[in-house]
Amino acid sequence: MVIGLTVLIALAVGLVLSRTTRFWLNDESQLEQLERSTISRAWVPVLAGLVLAAVAAWAFPLHQIVAGDGGWSAYAPLSGTTFIPPQPNSADRIGTACFLGLVAGTTPFLFTTDILVRRLPDRITLPTTLLGLAVIIIGSTLGASHMWFTAFFSGTIVLIAFGLLHLLGRLLRKKTMGLGDVKLSFIVFAAAGLFDPWAPAVVFVAMMLIAGVWALLGVLRARRLRGVTIAFGPAMLSGMWLGSVTAPFVL
Repeated sequence: MVIGLTVLIALAVGLVLSRTTRFWLNDESQLEQLERSTISRAWVPVLAGLVLAAVAAWAFPLHQIVAGDGGWSAYAPLSGTTFIPPQPNSADRIGTACFLGLVAGTTPFLFTTDILVRRLPDRITLPTTLLGLAVIIIGSTLGASHMWFTAFFSGTIVLIAFGLLHLLGRLLRKKTMGLGDVKLSFIVFAAAGLFDPWAPAVVFVAMMLIAGVWALLGVLRARRLRGVTIAFGPAMLSGMWLGSVTAPFVL
């Protein structure tokens, strides 16, 4: 159920975004640049979103519990009893599918746009954040799982931290965290918090490593160190999925 619904929602989100490029990009010169690229052709990001949705839903711990592999239960040797946290209900499963499908559907569009025109469009980022927040609030109200609270606090704490880093950069007139990256941070780390309480830490490490490799490639390509910049959004999105999906298995 979770996998099918997640893929369906990612498909719906991808189709909507692929047909409204002019609206959410809102820049004719950038639109021409985007349309010239092979990786931004409508079917490419839609298909990528479906793959992300299927993999994320399959790897999600909630799916493992529903499949009956024991999930989060833990044995307490002193009492001789087994502690089993509240099992996820229908609201948890539907909310998880909605959140993962939403983020998976938007990821390829944000990824390609930031690579090609160095921009994370507000008309994608802000609605995605608001819808994701709404799902988290509804899930925390109707669901039985504690993962919604982890997602909310992970996203909020990092959003504040990245926002302060952006403001510090402006005060010092140094390039730090871009405003688009700040707006994206809530979704990135809220998604991580859904997978595992420690997944945000894994995501942070993963995205910094990806950004470092990306920057190194940029330096080698330009053959200079000074003035080389990279789009940080793709590193955040890549780190989000890589860290979130692998966190339940490596922690």
